[in-house]
Amino acid sequence: MKQAAWILGDQLSLKNSALQQLNSQRDVVIMIESLEHARELNHHKAKLLLCFSAMRHFRDELRANGYQVCYEELDNGKNFLQALSDAVKTHRIERLLVMSPHEQATVKFAESLSEKLNIEVSLTPNSMFLTDRDEFVKKHKGKKHLIMEHYYREMRKKLNVLMENGKPVGGEWNYDKENRQTAKAFAQSKLKLPPIWKPEKDAIDREVEALVEKFFPNNIGTTEHFHLPTKRIDAERFLDDFIKHRLAHFGDFEDTMLQNELVMFHSVISPLINIGLLDPMQCVEKAVVAYYDGCAPLNSVEGFVRQIIGWREFIYGCYWVKMAQGDYHEENYFNHQRPLPDFYWTGETKMNCLSKAIQKVLKFGYTHHIERLMVLGNFALLAGVQPKHINQWFWEFYLDAYDWVVTPNVIGMSQFADGGFVATKPYCSGAAYIEKMSDYCKSCAYSPKEKTGERACPFNYLYWDFLMRNEAKLRPNNRIAMIYGTLDKMSNEQKQAIRESAETFLSNLKPNTYYA
Repeated sequence: MKQAAWILGDQLSLKNSALQQLNSQRDVVIMIESLEHARELNHHKAKLLLCFSAMRHFRDELRANGYQVCYEELDNGKNFLQALSDAVKTHRIERLLVMSPHEQATVKFAESLSEKLNIEVSLTPNSMFLTDRDEFVKKHKGKKHLIMEHYYREMRKKLNVLMENGKPVGGEWNYDKENRQTAKAFAQSKLKLPPIWKPEKDAIDREVEALVEKFFPNNIGTTEHFHLPTKRIDAERFLDDFIKHRLAHFGDFEDTMLQNELVMFHSVISPLINIGLLDPMQCVEKAVVAYYDGCAPLNSVEGFVRQIIGWREFIYGCYWVKMAQGDYHEENYFNHQRPLPDFYWTGETKMNCLSKAIQKVLKFGYTHHIERLMVLGNFALLAGVQPKHINQWFWEFYLDAYDWVVTPNVIGMSQFADGGFVATKPYCSGAAYIEKMSDYCKSCAYSPKEKTGERACPFNYLYWDFLMRNEAKLRPNNRIAMIYGTLDKMSNEQKQAIRESAETFLSNLKPNTYYA
């Protein structure tokens, strides 16, 4: 029986379970660049460059390894189904293998192919995650709240990562309390930020870059500053560069934000892991070796490991639990209805932290996680933005953004729109946190010290206004009880000033024209 493996653009792993079942001398790999699919959302141009160039490099890598690859390029004029059907007929395929996609909509499409193509179609297990999603769903189905730390510890034990004699190395599971150094502490450290290694664009990159401009001229962002690897060998060098030059200080300063710095000590490997150019355990094992070799301290290595085998895997499982229960995208615990402000597409706002963070995303398709959570997401939550709108914005603007990772991180973690399934409390703050962890406030038109009025940072009065608006839902939450204790000490005049400042500011926001 002649087989083919259809490999999706976010499944570019040599460990792809569908690929593993092929006879390279007889069977065929099918890969399709779909203009139709790429236009479903207004993706950042740099993301399109990354995805299509990585696909073409993977095609060449497979051919070099002896596989026959049937590859449909972007300008083929066919939709997904037409291209797939033509490939099946041309190569007389009797059985199509597809590694189970990461996202629900694509799984449903793959499951419909047998009838549409009139051949046997088999979904093979997803081999790009360490979590068996069916087991995760079965175990957690019906639960109202999950705790990442519990799952993380299970994964440490299961994978034997940073474990000695059944106990965590160093005696602690989590060193997050050591990983909160401020912007002031960074300045005092006199550390120099190492430059990130940037591969040169090759012929394929340049060819795809031209196609992106041709077919997606009005998409957000630019490819001009694109700096990520698009082939496996460069992705591995990119990882090694992080391990060697930035991992040691990653833990201390992983929450620090500087307005003129994009990466700090972060790895920026999530776009590469999420499409299969890097393997999760490959990244974990190199970091662990760096710890045992004395090249990086435990707080940095544990923090990095937790992001991969803890948070990434947990979020993947949460996505599938929630999507099995309904449409996660529509959850809206606070019933927020405000349109996302227009400045999320331009960066044109007097709030310096928002302006600079959005400019980074427009330029690079990236900011690190604290700018995502505590600046961009924080503002949307406090302003009462529709969760599905800020969710779509993150999905379109970020290089590493896919439904399975964006939706639980935004709907769940950032916007608390699932009522506490992913997070134990809303992750929001006033200006004090941003002033402490960044240098944004020094160059801002607003004062982080002022609480109300025209000069006050909007984060201050929006924070308290949010807590007052949603008091009935939030006061019973033990994790924020102390905050309501502070609110109770405010006079009626103070509370009224907060409401008036918030109303004035929010009424002057220009809504976007992009999302209905």
